[in-house]
Amino acid sequence: MIELTAAGFTYESEFEDHDETEGVSDLHLSVGAGECVVLCGRSGCGKSTVLRMINGLAPQFYPGKLTGTVQVSGKPVASFLPEEKTRLTGSVFQDPRSQFFMSLVGDELAFSGENLGLAPAEIRHGVQAAADRMGIAHLLDRPLDQLSSGQKQKVAIAAATMLSPNLLILDEPSANLDEKATSELVETLLQLKRSGTTLILSEHRLHAFLEVADRYVLMDQGTVARTWKKDEFAALRYEDVKPYGLRHPDMEMAGINLPSDGLPAAASTQGWEGRSLTYVHRSSSHGLKGIDIDLKPGSVTALTGENGVGKTTLCKVLCGLLRQQGGEVYYAGKKRSAAGRRSLSYLVMQDADYQLYADSVGNELVLGRRLDDALRLRAYEAMDAFGLRALRDRHPASLSGGEKQRVTIAAAYCSDTELIVLDEPTSGLDGDGVLNVAAWSRKLAQAGKTVVIITHDRILTKLACDHVLELKNEPEGMRRIEP
Repeated sequence: MIELTAAGFTYESEFEDHDETEGVSDLHLSVGAGECVVLCGRSGCGKSTVLRMINGLAPQFYPGKLTGTVQVSGKPVASFLPEEKTRLTGSVFQDPRSQFFMSLVGDELAFSGENLGLAPAEIRHGVQAAADRMGIAHLLDRPLDQLSSGQKQKVAIAAATMLSPNLLILDEPSANLDEKATSELVETLLQLKRSGTTLILSEHRLHAFLEVADRYVLMDQGTVARTWKKDEFAALRYEDVKPYGLRHPDMEMAGINLPSDGLPAAASTQGWEGRSLTYVHRSSSHGLKGIDIDLKPGSVTALTGENGVGKTTLCKVLCGLLRQQGGEVYYAGKKRSAAGRRSLSYLVMQDADYQLYADSVGNELVLGRRLDDALRLRAYEAMDAFGLRALRDRHPASLSGGEKQRVTIAAAYCSDTELIVLDEPTSGLDGDGVLNVAAWSRKLAQAGKTVVIITHDRILTKLACDHVLELKNEPEGMRRIEP
């Protein structure tokens, strides 16, 4: 189904200080019909570029130089007409927002069928089948911009499978999904595979896909470094994959390196408190109702719950980015207005592109603050902690999804705030990145900061968090779980 021979791609840079940016080179990869291959490796190693070469977006959409040959179903990718490619291939991007064309979920699922001129009855049947497959039938009338990131991910997958393509290409499909949704995704992929669909995906949460994968292909510095069969990969220990920066379930036992294990006494025993917090989105009637939350200084709290339950909404209320419709927020025993909370908090958003503004990585870390020796030292510490020193002069828009994620977290590291919220900080990160986020979160807690991590990542929770709060769509609203 897929054949790459001596294939390579170098991006044409849009920025004056870079004539070209690194891509991939000398790739030799064969994927048989009905096979499932998982690409793995460190963030920025070229996994997404390989997928773009296979679906033709590089160089058709991403300008650059393509070398070697890339064939799908026995034909060069460049030779496919748009209609042929639409019927043959479904793609799910790393950022689902970037592939949506319509405003409503149902219209988005119908989009490809309408473009091909399919009969209305056939489109309706395909939309309902795709929605049922991904468990989003209840969202068909909802606006896309009101969905959580996990719900958008499900919509993107449903849209990509609506026409039952022979080849499905997925870039980090589980990145924004909770455990239940990830299990449902794997079951969906198994069904597609049994029907003859060829699957190729890029992932960091590798062991979740053991049931459906046939091979794991390791990318390193833009080329294929090695390949494991499924059983071989399943038998690998954490010590075996650690040199490649891969995630492994046993990572949670590895621990993280910190100057000291204990936390110093926080400056105040009174942290952040939310009392009877209510915020309901008027257009959808979804949101928070009567939520109580206590967050102590010097602690790291994981906020969990199913996709769409309101975790990000709650944290935006705490940070003052949304003004609560009911209840109050207190810090250090004093009631705080939304404006006051904004000056005391920093939210690292799930979509990194929303908060990257500067012309270089280095400038992004110090943006909006007076640059002195202390801030300069802190910025270099952040770059070293998140592997950004070599990217210091790169424009943030030229980075991979995982690299952008690291930049936004490093910028939070350089901020001087009391409450720091990380919204799915490890969704685009490799194993080394997870360890860095855990270590940095603990370091902030040692300094007396209050850290909240919205996450579905059990490994991060085990490594970094003192408390786990689960937000639920039930009368009790929230429950505490032992980490």
